Amino acid sequence: MATNTGTVNTTNTGSIIPVTSSFVEGQSTVRPPLFNGSNYAYWACRMKIYLQSISLDTWNMTQIEYVEPTTNFAQWTTEQKTVAQNNSKAMNILFCSLDRNEFNRVSVCKSAFEIWKTLQVTHEGTSKVKQTKISILTNQFQLFKMHENESISDMYCRFQDIVHSLIALGKGFSEEDQVRKILNSLTPEWDQKTLAIEEEMTSVP
Repeated sequence: MATNTGTVNTTNTGSIIPVTSSFVEGQSTVRPPLFNGSNYAYWACRMKIYLQSISLDTWNMTQIEYVEPTTNFAQWTTEQKTVAQNNSKAMNILFCSLDRNEFNRVSVCKSAFEIWKTLQVTHEGTSKVKQTKISILTNQFQLFKMHENESISDMYCRFQDIVHSLIALGKGFSEEDQVRKILNSLTPEWDQKTLAIEEEMTSVP
């Protein structure tokens, strides 16, 4: 939380009254997002973009298995040195993004790929577990309904949590499917607006 303090003169007496306004700052663009073991999908999405913003080569080191050359460093080619540097950079960023418990989980890893996969399997599960999670979330998507007395914004946040969790697991729905799902999930008092939107959608070529 940051506070902005200023002053203003009163119109009658000329005295000065301090004026304060508070505003919430966004998250840093120069520090990696912190992962403390909860909400892995959210962290992984943000970390992917953060690494890509450093360089696409840095992010790529989490996606390809890296094996350090066995020859003496003096014999390494320029390309081998560049790849090793990218791996070290990615490892450093990942380590800096983890709290102590998560760091201890991957501290013996020798590559960014190994760190990323260890965290992924730990918090996302094996392929079988992943498919189970996808099935559960897909079912939640299909059965999604607006709660009674729930605001549109709260409903949309719940819906996006499901959609984003599925995307993080490699499963997505088209924008049209998402819109239709939301429209079909609204409570009866929204029927007229829902009908108008659906008619507009069907009229678009």
